[in-house]
Amino acid sequence: MARPIIEGASKGPLDPRTLDGPGETPVPSRPGTLLGNGMSTRTLQGKTVALTEGRRATELARLVEKLGGVPYPAPAVREIPRRDLGPATAVLAAILRGEVPIIVFLTGVGTQAFFTLADQRGDKPALLDTLGRMLVAARGPKPAAVLRGAGVRIDVAPAEPTSDAVLAALASHDLAGQTVAVQHYGEDPLAFTDGLAARGARVLDIPLYEWALPEDEVPLERFVADACSGRIDVVAFTSSPQVKHVFAVAERLGRARELARALDEHVATAVVGPVCAAYLASLGITPKIVAPKGTMGALVHAIAESLQ
Repeated sequence: MARPIIEGASKGPLDPRTLDGPGETPVPSRPGTLLGNGMSTRTLQGKTVALTEGRRATELARLVEKLGGVPYPAPAVREIPRRDLGPATAVLAAILRGEVPIIVFLTGVGTQAFFTLADQRGDKPALLDTLGRMLVAARGPKPAAVLRGAGVRIDVAPAEPTSDAVLAALASHDLAGQTVAVQHYGEDPLAFTDGLAARGARVLDIPLYEWALPEDEVPLERFVADACSGRIDVVAFTSSPQVKHVFAVAERLGRARELARALDEHVATAVVGPVCAAYLASLGITPKIVAPKGTMGALVHAIAESLQ
């Protein structure tokens, strides 16, 4: 199979810390050794690995190459800013007035976007100061990394990076009559906000961005055809919207059932996190590889381990 072209691939050395988060040990250049944190760098044995991640596609592709695999870029998600930032700005103002005692950050992208919004208004120092007096919850490692990078204390961090786990972690806090700000991801987290409201909280939504299909859907169309034809060895999903968009394209092509069967039976489907795994399960697909932690780098290493 012809090797896909990776647009804009960097010629410089890959720093895996940009994939695994702060503090990860860099990947050694020789395959088969162990990192200082015990993560193996076993090779991908020339397998073709489809990558549906868009935002960090180049770094992820270079890591696949470094471990001896053939990256197959098929970006499935485009994050676009909300045109109307009025609701988010209104919540920011309420926070700065001291009217919001609790805030929940659900994604790293959204957390950074909220800080950027405050910075553009000249309010970031005041926001960081106010967060120090609030109860701050982070759903997973990505928002936690952004918060820690800004020096924000995290009070609630569930073991599992899911909205249900955040609700469970907040169980020890009385939310009745409390105002809780929730930073949205690309879709409205209705189940989560409904769960907060059921416990008596007044929820303020912070919508900052939304998910869309990529402007160029040809790589996704090609992926659907190649996966159904047995030309893909592994597909890596790092979020449930990626799965949703892949199957939206497959449905348009009339091949959704065929793709689901291929991903369940022939392609090694690899995922980050229980939310993504659950979405695949709803389509009748059992992931064969699950990352031991919620980072893209950990997922690629888990794929390599599974091939040994």
